[in-house]
Amino acid sequence: MIKAIHRIKKFNKQDSFNIFISILPIIVLTFVIILYPLISVFYHGFTNWNLTGAQFNGLLNYKNLINSGNLLLLLKNNFFLLFSIPIQIFLSLIIAYLIYQEVPSWQFFRIIFYLPAVFSSVVIGFLFRTFFSLNGPLNEVFRATRLDLLVVNWLNKGSTAFIVVSIALIWSQFGMAVLIFLSGMGPIEKSILESAEVDGANFWGKFIHIILPMIVSTIEFYLVTLVIIFFTASFGFIYSITSGGPGYSTTTLEYMIYTKAFKSILFGQSSALATILFFIVLVIVIVILRIFKKLGNWEE
Repeated sequence: MIKAIHRIKKFNKQDSFNIFISILPIIVLTFVIILYPLISVFYHGFTNWNLTGAQFNGLLNYKNLINSGNLLLLLKNNFFLLFSIPIQIFLSLIIAYLIYQEVPSWQFFRIIFYLPAVFSSVVIGFLFRTFFSLNGPLNEVFRATRLDLLVVNWLNKGSTAFIVVSIALIWSQFGMAVLIFLSGMGPIEKSILESAEVDGANFWGKFIHIILPMIVSTIEFYLVTLVIIFFTASFGFIYSITSGGPGYSTTTLEYMIYTKAFKSILFGQSSALATILFFIVLVIVIVILRIFKKLGNWEE
């Protein structure tokens, strides 16, 4: 009996060692790729970091960012992008639901809606920049149909330029969103919808009372993904469509991080902005997770 216990202990130690060796490369990669850069950014946010070196200066970078007067505008622009997320999710859910219902030519539309996911942000950005330029296809159509009142210099006004950037972001993520929501709807038995239809449920009734409650976790996952994308992956669109202009009207925190680092050579302020952006996204994600935790009973 004692020998058996010693063998079990020896096996457990050997098993634990093998597990540790197996996950060691992942631990090292996580530290090198994620943790070290994150810690480095936090630290350099408190330094005067430039090409000659880094000197600790406390909260001076954060004070300079606040005193510059642009920080609130950048935050406003970032949060303005959040209004695009409900539109993105609603349209994607509806299209995914229609494809799930296998409307006529649904296989063709599934391919068409996924096409934007194939293109890079820069390609999509230049496409939208061309389409919405003063002499672009959209304004030319208005001129050809004698609707000159609708001709707008879309990229030369702050409000319309940001709308163009938002549309580009929505369109770029549309295909992936439809695919994710379709995968969430896949396990739902269509007999449930047929039974609800027999009981008198219409299109919206089935969508609200059956589909949505059963894919709450999928919506939660994609909502968190979208928040991260819209806050930290919009640079390519803004750079290729408006370059942050006119003025600072389409400049976000992410774009200003690039400007401070590679145009003004103010790596310390760039790191401070990156730290601010990190905590903003973290707080928003935590709030979303808490809200959906309360909605868990709805899914059941």
